[in-house]
Amino acid sequence: MYEGKTSGRNQEHDVEALLIRMEEAVSSARNVPFSDNCMVDREEMLLLLSMIRENLPGELKQARWLLQQNKQLIAEARKEAENIMRETESRMARMVDEHEITQQARQQAAQIIEDADINSRQIRGGAMEYARNLLGAVEEDLTEMLVTLQKNKKSLK
Repeated sequence: MYEGKTSGRNQEHDVEALLIRMEEAVSSARNVPFSDNCMVDREEMLLLLSMIRENLPGELKQARWLLQQNKQLIAEARKEAENIMRETESRMARMVDEHEITQQARQQAAQIIEDADINSRQIRGGAMEYARNLLGAVEEDLTEMLVTLQKNKKSLK
């Protein structure tokens, strides 16, 4: 049974549990004679939809939070890369006469920037993929519920 709204990972499970309850209610509903339609308890369906709707904003907030965290990580990686570049440039200015050390510092700075860029792209890609998957799943569930509700509505006509 649903005992109220929770936060974090439990919301996903709450929505899933509510969808399962809705699916079970439709599956176990009495058939309308001579048709593929069935009769469901409107009050129960509306209550389940309302409860699902209450949980969705939390999941959307979680996806937005992940995207914001991704942006912050990218900004931090760039800031760190800029700090490393400034530090490297300062070192290079002091060691201009030592050609080999200067070349090594440039190579190391370039490698660090490349690594930071790769890491930021991977983090961003992972966050975007997670958000896409989460929103896609929610969209599929809502579409499926809408189709079921439309079938039930037609059967009531």
